[in-house]
Amino acid sequence: MRDYYLEIGVKPSDNLEEIRRVFTKQQRHIFGKTDKEQAAFFEAWKVLQDEDKRKEYDEQPQFQLKKTSNRLTAGSKKKGAERQQFRWGIPLMEILKMPFQKQEEVQEQTPEEKANIHFTQGILYSGEVSKFAQAKEEFKEVLNIIPDLEEGLYNYAIMCYKLGQFKEALECFKNYSSQYPKDLYAKKMITLLE
Repeated sequence: MRDYYLEIGVKPSDNLEEIRRVFTKQQRHIFGKTDKEQAAFFEAWKVLQDEDKRKEYDEQPQFQLKKTSNRLTAGSKKKGAERQQFRWGIPLMEILKMPFQKQEEVQEQTPEEKANIHFTQGILYSGEVSKFAQAKEEFKEVLNIIPDLEEGLYNYAIMCYKLGQFKEALECFKNYSSQYPKDLYAKKMITLLE
């Protein structure tokens, strides 16, 4: 089974109107294909054109970001531990006020703290389709700081997928799976994208 978005040739972030437009265009070319390919194409359309079925498909666990990182949150509790921490480590208010702080007010940060900030911003940006590209860049920055961070690798691959960059997503999931071979969600994504 292939990914439904890949089957039709649209991005997971596309709206129904765009999916319908591409489906109509692709439909003209499908009749020269095998019965199995035609069935897969129309099955994908059946799911993606129905709002409830599409939502159910999109909510499968392999399509979700990893929102926690034990490796990043371990060092974030050393000061201000009494303040409420979000699951991914750094207080949201600190993230929100950073752009407004003067450079001299910003303390020297450890690589883990820098990665934590980018990780948190990636999670925040990923909640809005219009900011998916920014979320991808934030996770890329996490990987520039800590190249083997499990959650950063997975989330970067998911953002490539959500942006419709299926080849890059597949390569990222293969790379992730080679480092974390027990993750079944990554294996499922590889199967869907091949």
